[in-house]
Amino acid sequence: MGLLLRLRLRHAAKRYASRLGPLLSKAYGASEAYTPAQIRAGVSKLGLNSRFVALGYAAFLDETTYANLLPEVPVCIPFLEARRLFEGFRPTGLFSASSNPERSLNFIEAGYSDHGGSS
Repeated sequence: MGLLLRLRLRHAAKRYASRLGPLLSKAYGASEAYTPAQIRAGVSKLGLNSRFVALGYAAFLDETTYANLLPEVPVCIPFLEARRLFEGFRPTGLFSASSNPERSLNFIEAGYSDHGGSS
């Protein structure tokens, strides 16, 4: 794989990793796996470069299903390489109380006190 193609692949992986998962989750519900048709629809809706659809397939399909789809993808990428590339750019879910309303921060139970410790 040439340098230019590798650069394009990394750029595509960044876009796929940051956008595709949230769209699929919103459109089809939270899941670890989606169908190839759902992945292609997400790629199309987001305007992602469809030449690199293998990135989306590797992220949301098992290895056997991925292997069966390789003949139809424009740019073939080994499964583990595609998955690692996608995962390397996936945003981390940072904890914040505002993004996790079901979790409450109770500082009193956690041992926090605004008293100086001296009585």
